Amino acid sequence: MDRLHGSHALAALLYPPQSSYACNHVDFSGVAQICVLAPDPQQMAQISPAAALSICLLSALALSPAEAFAGEGPVLWSASGSASNMAIRSGFALDLPGRPRFGTESTLRVSTRTDSGTVRPPLRLWGEVDVGMSEVAPSSLEFAIDPASGAALAALRQSRALVVEGPATLSLHRAIEAGRRTDGENALVARQDIRLAFTEINAMFTGGVVIDNKAPFQAELALEKRLPLGVSLQAILSDLAHEPAARIDARFERKW
Repeated sequence: MDRLHGSHALAALLYPPQSSYACNHVDFSGVAQICVLAPDPQQMAQISPAAALSICLLSALALSPAEAFAGEGPVLWSASGSASNMAIRSGFALDLPGRPRFGTESTLRVSTRTDSGTVRPPLRLWGEVDVGMSEVAPSSLEFAIDPASGAALAALRQSRALVVEGPATLSLHRAIEAGRRTDGENALVARQDIRLAFTEINAMFTGGVVIDNKAPFQAELALEKRLPLGVSLQAILSDLAHEPAARIDARFERKW
């Protein structure tokens, strides 16, 4: 993962002047001490707690690159986001067979004219354990629970390397997800995508399909280019089976 040294530039990208967060009564205890590079206090007073927290996290990432590359340590942290949302995940990994991992995660969504965004403290519990240790086709079992809504999800995921030699690598990724949706309905989803990664130019082409028991068949194509500072650009052609639509996304992702 590339080092992230441009926290202010990314903050401007993630939170443009016309965007706002509707996130009331958010209490992230113990996070304030990492806000070591904050904007002017008058500016901070004009933004929501969610946006302020995100800026502080990005600043901390920029100033502590050494911690950001622990990777396989017992403490897990990751953050990813775009102009419309930001996801933060934290947890622990145990030195046991399958390397069990568990913790909490939150997703903050920007409020728009049609979406109120994040209006209550978002909190989910998550867990993962490796169940297939094969280097060719590793697999994992994952779960996620939202205590507030009662939604829960269990997923079995597998990745298989098809071509690993040459200028590009080809891999197949499959997942079966089952659980309970936020509306109380049962969820059963099957996903499969094939990825062609060009390591020399740090780009990847993806074609995927999704079968959902409550949604029409979905298929999409995506071209992703990874840039410095942990930023990636994606050109996506979605809903190929019905009404194709094109869009461009910009996201950042960082683990430490």
